[in-house]
Amino acid sequence: MKITHDMHTHSTYSHGRHTIKEMVDQSRKIGLKAITISDHGRSHPLFGVRKRNFVKMRREIDALNAKYDDIDIYLSVESNLIGANGDIDIGDEELKYCDWISVGYHYGYVAASFSDFFRFAIPNYSAKILPFIRQRVMAMNTRAYIKMMDRYDIKLITHPGDKLPIDIDAVAKAAAEHGVLLEINPRHDHLNVEEIKIAMKYNGNFAINSDAHCIEALGAMGKAQEIATTAGLPLERIVNISD
Repeated sequence: MKITHDMHTHSTYSHGRHTIKEMVDQSRKIGLKAITISDHGRSHPLFGVRKRNFVKMRREIDALNAKYDDIDIYLSVESNLIGANGDIDIGDEELKYCDWISVGYHYGYVAASFSDFFRFAIPNYSAKILPFIRQRVMAMNTRAYIKMMDRYDIKLITHPGDKLPIDIDAVAKAAAEHGVLLEINPRHDHLNVEEIKIAMKYNGNFAINSDAHCIEALGAMGKAQEIATTAGLPLERIVNISD
């Protein structure tokens, strides 16, 4: 099992250690057929991609695509889920430069609104130490993910269930209905074996990505291969690998 298209990678435009060109050159060396640069959404104060940089990234990627014929290079953004109504931190002024978008949940983002800080962000932090609110928070998060897929044209959910609890059954069902890929990520604990088994009930597909923040990690599957195999996930349902 080998990744052919690494769909989740980071560059120096957010908090990656290497430039887009360095990431692409390494991808060619290890035989990837495609790479997607997916730096973080703008709601991260420290390492979110600034709006003005999307045009620079687009120009760099277009130039590299014109230069190389042995790899396809895509521009995405790992946008952040930032509100209970499914808001994400990307606007039309950025979206026009992207080939597609993914969404994940991360710490340290700026919430969609003042009210979302209290009704979405704070409850998710609190649920880690207050188990009696976990079920209520899980229901809220699940609704947010489903609303997000209803509202936006999303290709991939990165590490679903990581950093906030969700009902993977309901999210996987909605993802299958919307044609959204679920990611198996070697840098995170989700999707895990049990979650994959639940998600497999629905007619959706999956991707294994490296979530590389440096050239050394590109194409690395780590524990993701073992997780997918243990769960019994058919290889044909993982869209970016070869056997």
